[in-house]
Amino acid sequence: MRPDAIEWPHRERWIDVAWVMFSLANLAAMLVIPTWETVPFHFIWVSLTLLYGFRVWRTGPTLTVLAFVMVLTGLFIGIDYARGAQPLDEITEVPLMAAMFVAMVWHARRRLSAMEETERVSMENLRLLERERRFVQDASHELRTPITVALGHTELIQRRATDPTIIEDVDVIADELARLRRLVDGLLLLAGTDDPQQLHLVPVDVGEIVADALRRWAATPRRWVLGAAEEAIVLADRDRLAVVFDALIENAVQHTREQDTIEVGVRRHDGVAVVSFRDTGTGIPTEDLDRIFDRFARADPGRSRHTGGFGLGLSIVRAIVEAHLGRVHVTSQVDVGTTFEIDLPLQADTDRTNASTPQIARTSERMTVEGRAGGHLG
Repeated sequence: MRPDAIEWPHRERWIDVAWVMFSLANLAAMLVIPTWETVPFHFIWVSLTLLYGFRVWRTGPTLTVLAFVMVLTGLFIGIDYARGAQPLDEITEVPLMAAMFVAMVWHARRRLSAMEETERVSMENLRLLERERRFVQDASHELRTPITVALGHTELIQRRATDPTIIEDVDVIADELARLRRLVDGLLLLAGTDDPQQLHLVPVDVGEIVADALRRWAATPRRWVLGAAEEAIVLADRDRLAVVFDALIENAVQHTREQDTIEVGVRRHDGVAVVSFRDTGTGIPTEDLDRIFDRFARADPGRSRHTGGFGLGLSIVRAIVEAHLGRVHVTSQVDVGTTFEIDLPLQADTDRTNASTPQIARTSERMTVEGRAGGHLG
């Protein structure tokens, strides 16, 4: 029994007072109208059951009320029996009703205990997640400085070294430090997406952000295709969406060859802006689709760390999209290609059908561009 098990709950005390008055009125009816069989008696017990189901008193108050109701109803039925108004077997209903009430109390307490345990575990999980998020943020901030210092000294050695062996070794060190910095930046960004206050939400045109992303990647040798280019105004953090689009384009680049196609488009559908990223690359096995958004997961474990990243990119994508109340889903077929689609809720008052997006909708026809090193879009 918990230390507070014998205490009476104080919230909504007026309900208990109202039930006491109702019960006293029925007890009086049992005395004043003894020929009314046991209707008031049943009123008392049924109302007690309903009240307990709503209030779920603690153990002490429950036993106290049960004892008083048993004693008083049994006493009043005994008085009616002495008057000859009730048969003796009516008294057996008192322990029967009490037993039914105790069974209901037992089930209610079990359910309440389960709910309290579930709430306790949920709160503990929330505290652990918050501690984890703060640890990742603090650790990432602390790691940034020594990594930056080490990279600076490595660059100095690279510029001054003349021995080919030393130069090769220093290049390896610089690459690993750069990878470590990208990992720290990814962890810091991932931790920040768990806090809605980190988002700076303003109305933005998704098409503009897509156009900027395409311009950044235009120099990469791929067949770049601009699909649908509809205006779509959403309430979002522009910088975070840029991170999402870059991550998905980078993922497409890593899974494609120079002759493969990468198509990006924006359209409106059922109140959401749908941003699609389609490639004709290697595709993702069906058994891996459910886990590619997990942190540190890779669809192809055999890929090298230089081309495979850390497995944070898609988890960052999902975290940022969900922070914007959106969804991301993927369809893929091995050796055919992969399509990622992001659904973002449109801003309610921006359904303007006559407007156009000059930054991305340069033409109503589909635009295909051969991406070459140093090339451009359009």
